[in-house]
Amino acid sequence: MIRDLHVRNLAVVAEASVEFGPGLNVLTGETGAGKSLVVDSLALLAGARASSDLVRRGAGVLTVGGVFEPTGGSWREVLEEAGLEDEDEDRLLIRREISRSGRNRVFVNDRPATVRLLSQLAPSILRIHAQREELELISPELQRRWLDRSALEDGEPLLRRTADLYRDYSEMARRLSRSQAEERLRLERIDLLRFQSDEIDAARPRAGEEEELRRERLLLRHGEAIGEALGGALGLVFDDDGAATERLARSRKLLAGIAEWEPEAGAWVAELDELRIRLEEVARGLRDRADSLEADPARLDAVEERLALLERLFRKYGASGAEVLAHRQAIGEELGDLVADDEEREALAAKMQAALAAYREAALELSAARRTWGDRLESRIRTELEDLAMGKARFAVRLERREQEGSPLVVDGRPIEHSAAGIDVVTFELAANPGEAMEPLARVASGGELSRVYLALQLAARDDGADRPALVFDEVDAGVGGAEAAALGRKLQRLSKAGQILAVTHLPQVASCADVHHKVEKRVAGGRTRMGVRRLDARGRVEEVARMLAGRKVTDLSRSHAEELIAVSGRVRR
Repeated sequence: MIRDLHVRNLAVVAEASVEFGPGLNVLTGETGAGKSLVVDSLALLAGARASSDLVRRGAGVLTVGGVFEPTGGSWREVLEEAGLEDEDEDRLLIRREISRSGRNRVFVNDRPATVRLLSQLAPSILRIHAQREELELISPELQRRWLDRSALEDGEPLLRRTADLYRDYSEMARRLSRSQAEERLRLERIDLLRFQSDEIDAARPRAGEEEELRRERLLLRHGEAIGEALGGALGLVFDDDGAATERLARSRKLLAGIAEWEPEAGAWVAELDELRIRLEEVARGLRDRADSLEADPARLDAVEERLALLERLFRKYGASGAEVLAHRQAIGEELGDLVADDEEREALAAKMQAALAAYREAALELSAARRTWGDRLESRIRTELEDLAMGKARFAVRLERREQEGSPLVVDGRPIEHSAAGIDVVTFELAANPGEAMEPLARVASGGELSRVYLALQLAARDDGADRPALVFDEVDAGVGGAEAAALGRKLQRLSKAGQILAVTHLPQVASCADVHHKVEKRVAGGRTRMGVRRLDARGRVEEVARMLAGRKVTDLSRSHAEELIAVSGRVRR
């Protein structure tokens, strides 16, 4: 969800702030007022390419900032990878600065970041649909995801089973390929791995051993200083004339002599007795440690040699004993595969073929299910498009299989490209007008048509918004009017129940459906054009919808019609 947007020095915008709300947010205003600049600002925060031409004339730096509440959990992983994770923060504060010299500066949660990071975060914060920007519909892979999403929970088990079987087969194929490597290279690899394993085994490293040895080396190197300190401390506590224990005894004797007259003397005597006992325990500990301490040059040499051996292993196989042992385990597994005899390789090949057959069966079942899902999605989208001034458009979901030379998966006598997602290449096709041939969506649809098809797809696929970012529609109403405009408003309203929608619109029927209505205004002051954004109250909404209905001259009749339109939409806030 987009919470706030602040823009400074963008084109005709000197400074503007927009506070968005949940549900359907609309931006309206006269033609040329700068409504699309709000969308452009959001695009900059999503990592869009920036140009110094966007900087307002006379200004040095363009600044765009926004507060977002991301969806899903992937954004935290992106932040963690970038070293910007903040587990206590559920919002993202993004700021981007573009100077007239072309320099870009990016900040995420007030920490320096990169434009690339914004692009990685974008799928979790917003999805913009403007003229020719509906990449979600243009990519075949994403079209396949949309088709699969339309199946909802019915398709999840089959999709998961196909992916799991593909991973099983791929692992078998990888192991078999490794075991069937060219013989000379295989033998050379075996010799190398055996040398490495012998070297590690001869050293017999233990996890954490190096730390124990380093601590022991410190003790051995500084044994003389330790012994002097222990002896000195023991003398001061117990052995020397005037030691602490002797002074305590004298203090006790003096206090005991006045116990008959001083009430607290008895308690002090008891405390001194306790101190004496504790000091004697410390003295015993110091003496025992001092007696056990002796110079051992041989042991120091042995520790040094052991550490030198381990450090040689660390330079080759890992930074610690644990990493060396993990490398040894990996060596053992690879050696096991490489030295497998022909019989074992044949058994592995048979397992791989069985895994491939299981995957093929699941992929074909998934493909058949997708045809059913595609038919159902086509019907739903056609129903949605009828209300969006595209009633004569034809929409189709085409499934095909792409040949791949050398592929081990054969279907109908052809080697087929395959993956964890199955064997289907999904293409959305459209004929926007009667008499036109069906063509891939990206090739034939205008920007407005793409926006409407995307909107229809959102509704037809039953997108529940659980992991959906805010959707931004710019000019989704292009070419729509009359009853279709009212239907478009209702569809945006319906879609906004599952997640925030921001729509730039010229249609009063769409604006009347808004939860939050912003008006973009342009004025001339001091010889300069300025743009501002104002959030409308109930009265302001009526005035703006009336303007959209009647034009520049708003009448009582147009206001009445506006009030009725807003009331019918059920969106008047009391």
